[in-house]
Amino acid sequence: MYDEGGAGPEPMPQDFPEDSGMQSKLKYSLEGIIPLILILVIVAFLGNQFGFWSIPGLTTRGPMDMLIIGSPSVEFQSVLNQDKDLVRFDVRQADRLTTNAEDILAQYDIVVLDQHLEADKEVSRQLGEAIQNYVSRGGKFILVMDSGIRRTNDSGVLGWEATFGNIVPVKCDKEGSLDEPTCLRRIHVTGKIYRDDYKHPIMRGIEEAPAEGGAYLLETFPVNVTGKQVAWIERFPFENQAEQYPAIVEKKLVVGKSLYFGYDPGYSKGIFDATLKYLR
Repeated sequence: MYDEGGAGPEPMPQDFPEDSGMQSKLKYSLEGIIPLILILVIVAFLGNQFGFWSIPGLTTRGPMDMLIIGSPSVEFQSVLNQDKDLVRFDVRQADRLTTNAEDILAQYDIVVLDQHLEADKEVSRQLGEAIQNYVSRGGKFILVMDSGIRRTNDSGVLGWEATFGNIVPVKCDKEGSLDEPTCLRRIHVTGKIYRDDYKHPIMRGIEEAPAEGGAYLLETFPVNVTGKQVAWIERFPFENQAEQYPAIVEKKLVVGKSLYFGYDPGYSKGIFDATLKYLR
């Protein structure tokens, strides 16, 4: 029973202003931290995908899929057959990739253009553009020696820039008084492959190849380097000015990678094993 003019039931207790302020601050902090965490996760994932670091659980465990366009040597195929835990490969001729090339390339982790044993070094404009797009989307591309230096049905094109844009890390130019472009000057070399970039994973632990005595009998080209030289070929015998030629050159694009091998990769299994692991 209430007193005359009774005041009714007591009001329900309300949150203290201090609690409301703390909740607001916590909410504000979480709103700022969550985007930062997402950015860090994305950076970590992309860094793992493109080989800047390795994160357990994200690194690819199974073999990669490789497409070789052209005619790889017996030695190169032998190396790949011994690396079935790292790579599976298919071989196709360039003239079979004039239609739907982009869809076909997208199925592979690595694309290799190896026509150095073929008389015809031609690549169609469509295939050249498909390879450019493949690399720009994060693909890994390897060009071997003088492969792809001509464009199908266009005798006015020589070299790589007109067909592949800026993804090839070497150039075919005329040098000095010689009128013959460098990508046409096939040179036979007895020598070794030497590490140039001491920090690069491909040559890590490999000072020279072959390591003890001996030498490789290689074919190569005196092309001009426009990317980062990873290794070079040096001709025997050593003189005051030994002749050197690009062995491995790399160009890193925004997301993709492009490598040039100035010799048949089948001659140096250890180096190509390291290349596969690097691209993986």
